[in-house]
Amino acid sequence: MSVRTSGEHDTKLGVWTSAIPFALFVFSAITLSFFEATDISLLTVVGICAIIAGGAFNGNKTVYWNTIYEYAGGKTVVTAMMLWLMVGVYGTILKAGHIADALVWAAGTLNVGATAFTLAVFLFSGLFAISTGSGFGTISTISLTLFPAGVAIGCTPALLGGAILSGAALGDSIAPVSDTAVIAAATQEFDDDGRTAEIGTSIRRRLPVVTKAAVITSLAFLLSGLLFTEQRQGDALTIQTTPDGLALLFPTLLIIVLSLRKVSIFSAIAMGITTAVIIGLALQLFIPADLVSISEGKVSGAIVDGITGMTGVCVLLMVVVSLSGLIINGRCMDVITETLNRRVIHSQRSAELTIVALASVTGILIAAVNTIANICVAPFVNIIGRRHGLHPYCRTTLLATIICTFPFIVPYGGCVLLLMKGIESSGCGVVMQATDVFFTALYPWILFFCVTFSKSTVTE
Repeated sequence: MSVRTSGEHDTKLGVWTSAIPFALFVFSAITLSFFEATDISLLTVVGICAIIAGGAFNGNKTVYWNTIYEYAGGKTVVTAMMLWLMVGVYGTILKAGHIADALVWAAGTLNVGATAFTLAVFLFSGLFAISTGSGFGTISTISLTLFPAGVAIGCTPALLGGAILSGAALGDSIAPVSDTAVIAAATQEFDDDGRTAEIGTSIRRRLPVVTKAAVITSLAFLLSGLLFTEQRQGDALTIQTTPDGLALLFPTLLIIVLSLRKVSIFSAIAMGITTAVIIGLALQLFIPADLVSISEGKVSGAIVDGITGMTGVCVLLMVVVSLSGLIINGRCMDVITETLNRRVIHSQRSAELTIVALASVTGILIAAVNTIANICVAPFVNIIGRRHGLHPYCRTTLLATIICTFPFIVPYGGCVLLLMKGIESSGCGVVMQATDVFFTALYPWILFFCVTFSKSTVTE
């Protein structure tokens, strides 16, 4: 997001009155999360109401609404929206190709014991999340398939649930097609010409710390399984599945490789979509009508579902970025960051720790959907980082990793509540509380400490 000085706008927006809409939205999002009201459409309505209400507190209505229009249609929003729409199409194509069923087949073929199965669930969940870029999609899918299987062979339910959340967080923190990667890169600017961080490079920069956290987490799940799991074998997977869908992992690998080689993320995802369609049709994982079909004047299919499934979050992004624009143009963000710069931040390291703290607090407060927390804190990360000389890829590493920690473990967060609903719907007979996975979701905790105590993020 562009940072503007007070001289570039007629800043008749009050310093604190400009923050009222943003504050109303954040307070409402926190409140709704305690009532398990995490629906994107509801949050969008809340954001629009906050914008309308905020107009009553700002005298210059022209400046107020021009700010809304300017930021709602800015480069950050347009870039993220286009990427999300393409990612939505890609994810629904993979779903139509039964990639989840193929992962279930792989788990059954391994015929492992409870400890190894818990580790496998973590890895499979991570692989699924990297493939689709959806933490929520991963949690809902794996909780309905692999969780009942793990319970059947003696896995500790709390560890199994923690493994699902950990895998979802792993994929969300590193997948080039995740909204986390898109927002983290699109909001962190270079100082010279307003360019933003490139997604592929940003992923490559945070790959070492994510890999370290993933390896430590794998060892921790093995150790925890040995200590707390009742070992026994059983016919866990009775679902009739086939391995054909595993071929759809290739397009994901292609996207990752192309992104890391600095190919445009738009081109990489386009090639991934094309490859997935070719593989799916060639292996008869789906037919053309599964992708797009017209019946009685209505269009349906995976591609249509992918686009419509992303429209809600795209509109919400426009609303939240507009709210952020108000506190930028009203200089409220400048006042807050200047206070932090004067009283808290005295070096690059303290700037990093401040960003970690801000992202953590935002993730805890707005745990309903970590995407929203990401959008809300990103402008602060950009301004603080630029002021103290933190490279954009340092900032994307801090933002994209920390935002994938606490939202995946707090009991009132959308991820944990979705897991509880999935377990209940699976019919496995296990009754769990949201607090049961607070400490067993190992990856978010390990990632938090790996990033916080890393000394490599200051350098370019």
